[in-house]
Amino acid sequence: MQAFAIGAFLAVANQKIVDYLAAPIRQRFPKLNLWWLIYVALGTGATLAWFAGLNLFVAYIPDALTGRILSCVVVGGGSSLIHDIFDR
Repeated sequence: MQAFAIGAFLAVANQKIVDYLAAPIRQRFPKLNLWWLIYVALGTGATLAWFAGLNLFVAYIPDALTGRILSCVVVGGGSSLIHDIFDR
């Protein structure tokens, strides 16, 4: 349960970091299509989760590297992705 709390915290922090970085771009260019921000969020979230050593899937996937990579994707997806996964 502690890993999930850390993952949720990192996902929210990642979303706020991306919002902070995108705010000046949105203000300067309001009509700009920022479709690529999801990839920035994935990259920053993966970096956060990787350096935190997060493995959300330790109970389900015996391979530690695969669990860490999947955790990077979950954190990079943001807090809405974690909500979508665990809401079902």
